[in-house]
Amino acid sequence: MDTRERLVRAAQESFAVRGYDATSIRRLAQVVGIKESSVYKHFRSKEEILAAVLDRARDQMESTAAGLQVSFTDPTRAADQLAGLGSDSLLHVAQALMDAWLHDPDVVVARRVLTLEQYRTPEVGRRLRDWMVNDAVAHQSILFAALMEQGLFLAADPRAVALAFWGPVLAILIAAEAGDEELARERLRLHVEHFTTTHVVERAAS
Repeated sequence: MDTRERLVRAAQESFAVRGYDATSIRRLAQVVGIKESSVYKHFRSKEEILAAVLDRARDQMESTAAGLQVSFTDPTRAADQLAGLGSDSLLHVAQALMDAWLHDPDVVVARRVLTLEQYRTPEVGRRLRDWMVNDAVAHQSILFAALMEQGLFLAADPRAVALAFWGPVLAILIAAEAGDEELARERLRLHVEHFTTTHVVERAAS
């Protein structure tokens, strides 16, 4: 494991336990066993280290989606892929992302850090809103617009459709963090099935 990777790992642990604000560059250097000045060979600031921690979580979510043959970074491509995966594809993707959200170590650490620090550190709060709300809704707006253009979704404002999908999913994920995972999975199924019934164009039997 190279020095940069060790710094990210040390930051993940320290941010989650001590908090972002209480973690210093000096402490991370001590944990890794290097001089404080050496940290700046890899990162220009503590904020950049936080970005690396969040990037790790994003990479894991992207890997999860890729395992289902759905792009996490290109919503137009994701629409094409979802169209070819069958009627249950949206539910399968949502379930897989819930698994990563609740159980992937990199994702768990990132969301814990963001949640704990959002009120103490404005920049962290902004990153949390971008990750959990703004970026997700923007991505899904493009995704659903593409599905509408393909005639697979009923015509509507794609931004409203994205909010209708993601709002309940986010609420279910947040409740599942400290609650009944089995109940959360049932709620997710009910939501996605209702969303699909409401927005997907019915296809005549061939």
